[in-house]
Amino acid sequence: MTKSLLAFALSIPLCGYCQSYADSPFYRATSVVPSTAYVEGWQHGNIKANGVVIDLSMSNPSSSPNFDEIRGSIINSWVDKKNPAHAFHYYFQYNQLKVVFAYDLLVEPIPGTDEIRCTFSAFTDTEQAPSTAWTRDKSFPVVALPGDLTPFVIKSGGVIAFTTLPLGPGKIAVDHYIRLTRIDMMSNSNSSQ
Repeated sequence: MTKSLLAFALSIPLCGYCQSYADSPFYRATSVVPSTAYVEGWQHGNIKANGVVIDLSMSNPSSSPNFDEIRGSIINSWVDKKNPAHAFHYYFQYNQLKVVFAYDLLVEPIPGTDEIRCTFSAFTDTEQAPSTAWTRDKSFPVVALPGDLTPFVIKSGGVIAFTTLPLGPGKIAVDHYIRLTRIDMMSNSNSSQ
């Protein structure tokens, strides 16, 4: 009896680490990118992978107490065209904090629907990273994503939102927004407006 109670007591805390990705605070679906968010980078509308346009935006941090930690950061993203999966790679290097928030994202249109299967995974640094004036400092650690990165499905035109990095008490974290639109559905949505 004592052994079974001990086993039960030890199993309870472990259940908290087994939550699904959709229930994690890392990811949430939202219907729109807030009007206060700004477009990330110059490639808005030009990032395409597997027939899906990937548009990136982020909340405007200039009014937040952690703006100094964001200023001077390095952001880069690209699609690995050498890999048949065409994974999307993204990183945001916080220079002041000496840490990198990064992920890979695989997007796959689901045939016969208006949906896209999304799979986040740990960041892989490929040789195909586009050259920029600044390069990532590989001595900075990459923030680990949640352990359970179960694929999920959103409709074309839907938005995924998450906080890039919790920056401590009293500080406003930067929210990152990804709008995913299937290329084969873009003309349909444009003609209906």
